[in-house]
Amino acid sequence: MSINIFRKAFFIFVANLFTFHLNAQVLHKSLDQFLNSATLSAYSLKFEKEVRRFYLLNGYGFAWLNGNDGNISLLAGFIKQADALGLEQEDYQPGLIKVYKKGLFINVSEQDSFIAEVKFTDAAIHFLHDVLMGNKQQKLSYNGLHYTPECYDIALMLFTKMENGLSPSFITEIEPTYPEYLSVKQMLNNFMKIINEPGFTDVLVGSPQVNGKNTALLWRLYQLGIIDSDTLKSAVIIKEKVKEAQKLFNLLNDGVLRSTTLKEFNMPLISRVNSLKYTLNTIRWLSCIRKSENIIVVNIPSATLLLYGGSETIFESSVIVGKKLTPTPTLCSNITEVILYPYWHVPFKIATRELLPRIKRNVGYLDENNFQVLNLKGNVVDARSVNWSVLNSSYFPYLIRQSTGCDNSLGLIKLNFYNPFSVYLHDTPNKLLFSLNRRYFSHGCMRVEKAMELGRYILRDNRIAIDTLTQMGCLVNMEPVTVPASQALPVFVLYQTAWVDSLHRVSFFEDVYSKFSE
Repeated sequence: MSINIFRKAFFIFVANLFTFHLNAQVLHKSLDQFLNSATLSAYSLKFEKEVRRFYLLNGYGFAWLNGNDGNISLLAGFIKQADALGLEQEDYQPGLIKVYKKGLFINVSEQDSFIAEVKFTDAAIHFLHDVLMGNKQQKLSYNGLHYTPECYDIALMLFTKMENGLSPSFITEIEPTYPEYLSVKQMLNNFMKIINEPGFTDVLVGSPQVNGKNTALLWRLYQLGIIDSDTLKSAVIIKEKVKEAQKLFNLLNDGVLRSTTLKEFNMPLISRVNSLKYTLNTIRWLSCIRKSENIIVVNIPSATLLLYGGSETIFESSVIVGKKLTPTPTLCSNITEVILYPYWHVPFKIATRELLPRIKRNVGYLDENNFQVLNLKGNVVDARSVNWSVLNSSYFPYLIRQSTGCDNSLGLIKLNFYNPFSVYLHDTPNKLLFSLNRRYFSHGCMRVEKAMELGRYILRDNRIAIDTLTQMGCLVNMEPVTVPASQALPVFVLYQTAWVDSLHRVSFFEDVYSKFSE
């Protein structure tokens, strides 16, 4: 009797399959109605617009629940790669795939099948979007470019691929190929492999000894991928490996385990993983603008400037960024002009808090440092005619600017871009600070070590202006000369505690503004 019941159920199941195919046109029409109904928004699709477009391209036919489990299995396999890609599996309808694997879609209502079908598509589009363009928008204090990455037609990409047949290599084929992306991904996967080893725990290094007896040190060097095993005995080799780790952490690489080095050694490995994931996301997020034009990226924690042209790094320079009390803001804008022999218009806070006490002690401080005093109409006034003793931060009806010359705080060149914070890129007469690993000294503006070289690139159609300046050198009391950029150049000022240099080497940097502190 039980055999007969089983046979009956089987024949009903087969009949349902035939009915499904025989009523394909009806289902197509119904799916069209479902997708264009007001109720679709109730299902919280991440990419509703793209989902609608996919099914328009697909003639409103089923792409997943069409009697072929292969596509769903491939999708599940793609999403399983999320960790290795610096993404989170939980973001892509994990419950839906689990339910499907348990075989709970055999006898569902038409409405439920529609919901499941479009959610599979939403998960696929969501995953492809994050692989290509990042899973998080950058938090910028000012987005002057109104930039959001939208350079891929993901609905069309998915439709075309599914029409020709999904393959297990699909994700590998579309991943970014930037060298810095590949370097970060490799380090991420190395760290993930260590974390996923049975019995993994973060080893804490307490002893400053640099030798084979410091087993905690050896274990940590292994966990950081610096050595292949924990059996090293040679103190000389161990010291060299400690130097490698110090380079990785942007520290003085002398092989000595000071408190700063121990602090970096003992940071949980998962924190490094999270930094690398964030960096992968940022590289993806920048991908669209890098496809269409060259861009400058200033990274605050690494205090570096990189000029990218597509997948190439055209130019790199050290910079000096804002100290903790006067941080450099994150932003994006366009460099539109270069100012040769710029005035330094002293910000109000610096003028009243730093310069005013010095002026009150010695009004000659102004002439000694080539400062001019202007009234609110912009006219230069005699500094000795001003009653400095009555001035303070509440009453200061003057502007102070530093004239041109070798001692001008902006150096010989200023690279201007609009932003509400009055920050910019500029030259500096004080080059000594660029030799330091940690370069957080400014009031918010960014001093560029190779400012002149960068200016030449920006004014490449008007090089004579830079060449003339170079020949003239430092001239006192010159009038500033403003030269329009040959082409507006996008500049991004970002905050990444893991970053890649022009040689594609990954390093970790101090969270100087405590943006990622718990």
